[in-house]
Amino acid sequence: MKQENANKLLAIFMAAIMLFSIAAYFLSAPPDTSKPRQETQSDTTTYNPEFWTINEPFYSISDALKMTPDNVTTAHFVDMESMTPRMAQWVKQEGGLPIINEVDTIYKSTTTSMFYTTLGSGENRSFMVLSTMFPEKNDFEYMVSPNLYGYHYILLRQEQKYNGLINVMGNPTLLAPQDAAIGVLEIITSLNKSVTAYDRYDELLNIVEPAPFQIINSTVDFADTFYFGIRDTNGSYERTTAYMNINRTLLTQLEQQKTNSTERGFPEYNITSTGNYTVVRIMSPELQAVLDEETS
Repeated sequence: MKQENANKLLAIFMAAIMLFSIAAYFLSAPPDTSKPRQETQSDTTTYNPEFWTINEPFYSISDALKMTPDNVTTAHFVDMESMTPRMAQWVKQEGGLPIINEVDTIYKSTTTSMFYTTLGSGENRSFMVLSTMFPEKNDFEYMVSPNLYGYHYILLRQEQKYNGLINVMGNPTLLAPQDAAIGVLEIITSLNKSVTAYDRYDELLNIVEPAPFQIINSTVDFADTFYFGIRDTNGSYERTTAYMNINRTLLTQLEQQKTNSTERGFPEYNITSTGNYTVVRIMSPELQAVLDEETS
């Protein structure tokens, strides 16, 4: 991912948080003084196991999409514990996915895996974050909703910056505006098969290998859907990009890049087509080399 795209992604995430915080402020009802006020949770404990109810471990972008509503436009997945130190440095310090640092701040802990997605578009745009952390904490200002969703506790964030967002704790922990969060809870608590975001992207994801860094994007102008993944393979970095209905001009450009790939330090540079999908796999011992190679 290029630095300017990473910075744009972080800006979108922070703008989304502010948007839902402002909306919650203007749309919230005046306090009802006729009833006892529910007090904000005091910081007497940083971990309450009673709240940690979600048990849906995820190890890839596919796993996360299977518990996500079906209106996903972009999604990012990272598994920090499966990365080399060099790759983890890129993710957190060099613009790979700067949102993860904000998530560390949100929970006052270290994020070990994370899935961030944007939902819908325009006025209906929303977002959600699924994450795991170590150590596990609910060390933030919240109020416990009087209404459980099934057996899941709903924690209403009280900090001004995150007002309008809710948390449901567990593996993974969910952070989202209410509508998006309820969409996830409906999927993970349903006894019947639900329509999820995975149904939209399953064909593409079934032709690529899982990786500790993955992106899927259906808002690009060079393909109907774009996939980007990086993983460590036997001491080298393998980057896989996949395109649904790739732009012909871009395909020609990628084929031209392949012609002198060995001289440019890529011992492997493969382009294959399967139906409407084009998959490009490149490999190099240097992470920066696979990051810098053009994808679009």
